[in-house]
Amino acid sequence: MPGTGHGPAALESAAVEGRPALLLSIDFEDWHQLVLRRLGLSDWDRPYSALERQTAVVLDLLDDLQARATFFLLGMSVANHRDLVQEIVRRGHEPACHGFAHTRVYEQTREEFRADLERSVDAIADVTGRHPIAYRAPAFSINRQTPWAYEVLAEAGFRYDSSQYDSPRVRERIGGIPESPYRLELAGGAELWELPVAVWGSVPIGGGAYWRVLPPGLLERALDGVRRRTAYPVLYFHPYEFDPEPLKAALPPSASARQRLTSTTRSLWRNTGRQIVARRLREVARRYKLLSYEQAYDDIDRLYGTRTRALSEEGVLV
Repeated sequence: MPGTGHGPAALESAAVEGRPALLLSIDFEDWHQLVLRRLGLSDWDRPYSALERQTAVVLDLLDDLQARATFFLLGMSVANHRDLVQEIVRRGHEPACHGFAHTRVYEQTREEFRADLERSVDAIADVTGRHPIAYRAPAFSINRQTPWAYEVLAEAGFRYDSSQYDSPRVRERIGGIPESPYRLELAGGAELWELPVAVWGSVPIGGGAYWRVLPPGLLERALDGVRRRTAYPVLYFHPYEFDPEPLKAALPPSASARQRLTSTTRSLWRNTGRQIVARRLREVARRYKLLSYEQAYDDIDRLYGTRTRALSEEGVLV
């Protein structure tokens, strides 16, 4: 089992401290790039320095909390910020894969997805010296239309996926997603672990925008409820959610009124409650041990190794 040596020690530490565990993940991507691509700007893929500031804040916060995280690295952001990605790994965090260009899986053919995946893996391995074994699809976009994506991931050497979030915002999401990790049985006898993002009943509580709008008491009860049913609930965030400065996309002078309106709307939404996320993560870290996926891999195999699922033709786990 790949790892850095943190796993057993971290789990023992969590038990000694009397704190249950949460798996912490960060989707490492440049918010400005994705907004500018949505606006249709031709130079949307140039890098922006805000990502460096945002990531520095995240890394310092995790050091302060004595926490480790799995960073799902977007390949194009890896290529644009090599030193920053190397610093992420130097601080003890796990490099994982988020694809290369943040294209939703259901917008690609099988071969396009494979090419995007391979390009991202090559970039990550070149910068970090490690081949990632965990993957998360952009916008959780492995859905009922794209079950073949799991086969491509297994063929590429991935052992873990974390692309399932039972949220109403996910288009045509796969049905029957359990709360706990499970092994997905694939054609030809291949297998792939799935580590789903935390959901409490019908309420997505794993992170993102939900942490900015849920009342603190509800979030606390929800995390406790999920943790009673699974040993490893998954949380996820983005660097921009920890930005100490307001988010504002850099538009060219030629931007249209419609583009400016769209940019302003997206900035307002992402800025709403933005400073709450770091404060809430600090509060959660007082009660839970925040671990990277690789720190828990061996224990997940031990606890859930017999829990297997298959995907039906209707896109429901059975």
